[in-house]
Amino acid sequence: MDKLKRSQNQIIKDHLLTGEPITRWQAIELYRIATLPTRISQLESKGLTIHRKRIDKDGKHWNVYWLDEVTLSKTNNEVTK
Repeated sequence: MDKLKRSQNQIIKDHLLTGEPITRWQAIELYRIATLPTRISQLESKGLTIHRKRIDKDGKHWNVYWLDEVTLSKTNNEVTK
């Protein structure tokens, strides 16, 4: 039986639904997705509320993305219906 191929958006959404945050580097390492900001923007345009925080360290910066408890609870409840 063929394994269904998930879209990059679905892969990122599934990751966020675990309650774990994600950075661009993690998206590359874990899923080979180099366009995380684009995926986040597309998920937001479909109604998913994604939080972000800019991290500045050692002259470098990056964003961390996550779903809050309310969004997680609401989304997980919709999935289990």
